[in-house]
Amino acid sequence: METGLLLIFLAFFFNLAATLSFFLAFRQKNPKIAEVAEILIYSALALTTAAVILLVYYFLTDNFSLYYVYVNSQRAMSNIYKLSAIWAGKEGSLLLWNFFNLLVLSIFLSYGEKNLAKVKASLLASGISSYLLFLLILTSNPFESLPTSPLDGVGMNPLLRTPEMIFHPPLVFLAYSLSIIPFAMHFVKFGDPYKYMRAAFIFLTLGIFLGGFWAYRTLGWGGFWGWDPVENASLLPWLAMAAYIHSKNRSFFAYINFLFVILATFITRSGIISSVHSFSDGGGELYIVLIIFAGILAFKELKGGFKDPCQASYIFSAMIIVVAMGTFANLFFDVNRLYFLTTFIPLFALLIFIVVFKIRMVKRRLLLHFGLILLFIGALSVWGFEEGYTIELSPSAEVEGIQFVLKNISLSEDAEKYTFTVQIESKVGNFSPKMYVYKTERQNKVVSAVDIRSDFLKDYYVAVKSVDVNLKSAVINFYVVPLVSLVWLGAAVTFIGIIVKK
Repeated sequence: METGLLLIFLAFFFNLAATLSFFLAFRQKNPKIAEVAEILIYSALALTTAAVILLVYYFLTDNFSLYYVYVNSQRAMSNIYKLSAIWAGKEGSLLLWNFFNLLVLSIFLSYGEKNLAKVKASLLASGISSYLLFLLILTSNPFESLPTSPLDGVGMNPLLRTPEMIFHPPLVFLAYSLSIIPFAMHFVKFGDPYKYMRAAFIFLTLGIFLGGFWAYRTLGWGGFWGWDPVENASLLPWLAMAAYIHSKNRSFFAYINFLFVILATFITRSGIISSVHSFSDGGGELYIVLIIFAGILAFKELKGGFKDPCQASYIFSAMIIVVAMGTFANLFFDVNRLYFLTTFIPLFALLIFIVVFKIRMVKRRLLLHFGLILLFIGALSVWGFEEGYTIELSPSAEVEGIQFVLKNISLSEDAEKYTFTVQIESKVGNFSPKMYVYKTERQNKVVSAVDIRSDFLKDYYVAVKSVDVNLKSAVINFYVVPLVSLVWLGAAVTFIGIIVKK
């Protein structure tokens, strides 16, 4: 058996033994057994950490005898991208999530009081971790070997070869892991889960904002949020976390949040809904067990009646409903962004109205709510008033009174890719957008590196769509993006407002 798979098997065995030990400790009210279970969790964490480190070693040493390394890495890739390639596919990302699950559970066990209620919460959290480790072995083994060792690999998806890839997925998975603890604590009615949910909210907020910035700077379509099903799948837990923080009925939103975390995993890994972010090679349906479990708990909580003095929690709930409906309607027909804009924006506007109306009452969170106001104004401007054009420069063209002149197209090459640099002059600025054509067997091998000229009121945004084989003409996408600076400023202020304590 390959060493990495052996480490995962042992981690699963120790995690499962810990789950059984927590069960016995709770049934027999025996703290000594709980201490054994805690040691077993630490052992499972150590083994999972070793598996992650081993996978890092395989990527950095170009061990293409592993299928996962072969598919997601190349010799020409820089080491920093080889590192981020570890979580570029379903196998490595699930290993990373399992690592975070055990890390967070270990922290939970290490701090605070230790009693039977905590044992019961740990039982549930370790049970979830055991199930996810089992799925890693069953459907997503990152240490699967090839019969021969190729000289080079296919390489990571070119769209993922950006600095944001280093941080965005780990932030999201860490948030997902942190949210499991409040789910377990509410289930057994133990302690104060708020600090764990707040930490999850902080990391998921940063992850989503970073993802939006990544999309804007890399994909070349002039937007930061496309209402893609997988994007929505990460938005749903964020909305549930926001509702949790505002609500007095937190158990319901803790269950709903965990439901959406697993649902996001299901959507991404089953390929049931078409998305540029999803994996579609099977195994996703096994997450339905956890979805049903969380759904039953949420339904039971809702059956008791839902009353909340905070208006914001009702608005967040409405946002959850419209985003979820639009996302799952994609099972039957394509849902375009117009649906989301006409349903989500009015609710967002209502939330901002309440914030402004009650600004004196929420002054302890003034920075956070000011950031949301800026974010709303910026997002509304981009979604409602952005202008986009496709322009052929051979060598010049004029759009909306702006003349663009193609000055030069240059071609350069390195071990990883070909780079076309298009130099353009205009009265709104000189632009040098690039188009990368990666040396990979993947179908999607062309990536735009956009060039942007900004002032506070608008961005002038240029991306290369295609270039002539003789380097004499080019087709570009040109966008005028109003007040997008408020999106980034609002996101930064909102994040600072979240991390600042009451």
